[in-house]
Amino acid sequence: MSHTVIAIVASTPRPTLAIGRSLKNDMPWPRIKSEMSYFSRVTRRVPPVPTNSPFKYSNAVIMGRKTWDSLPPKHRPLPGRINVVVSRTASSTTPTSDEIWVGSIEEGVRLLKQKFPVPTVSSSEESSLSDCGGEPVVALDKIFIIGGAEIYKLAMELPKTSDAYLACILHSTILQPDYSSEEGVDVFFPAIDENQWTKGSVDRLIEVTGEELEKVEGIQEEGDVKFEFGIWERNL
Repeated sequence: MSHTVIAIVASTPRPTLAIGRSLKNDMPWPRIKSEMSYFSRVTRRVPPVPTNSPFKYSNAVIMGRKTWDSLPPKHRPLPGRINVVVSRTASSTTPTSDEIWVGSIEEGVRLLKQKFPVPTVSSSEESSLSDCGGEPVVALDKIFIIGGAEIYKLAMELPKTSDAYLACILHSTILQPDYSSEEGVDVFFPAIDENQWTKGSVDRLIEVTGEELEKVEGIQEEGDVKFEFGIWERNL
């Protein structure tokens, strides 16, 4: 089974595409609750399965060590998702069952597919597993690349032959104020080349994310911040 690999990012508008401050290891804009809720819903959302199914779906999030370190300890690993951390060094703590440490994005995707394949069982086996009341087996659905800048860059450079080939970018654009000019901003999302990527419609965004129209259409406002949700897809 092929698993869709998706980058999800919030940044200032093109061409700057600012995403952070390296010194503080944070984003230059204040906490935007509705955008963070969008991220949580989208990266957790999985297809429904029958009540008696022997497996359940889960998405995975792949991130770099700095992104992992930037997460509040109480939210680490991100709940409801398989967390994959790309790092040159191993974890300083004992990884949990929802946490995998790897040396590259491609290694992470290979391990995910090996550890969480979609089970193929007959209807009789399915009934037997359901009758036993055992815990459902976790099966992989989507894979999200969630940062930081180096991980995004590496993911966008992977060839079409790679199992980790990036299919689309879910892009939250922070429109106002202009956070790209904030002091200390020096981390950027890679340039989006329109020869390789096409901006999709809101209907396509809804199809990919499963979101409701009223939650993603048009310019969003929270406090003094204006932003919008969008999608870029790889040209064939």
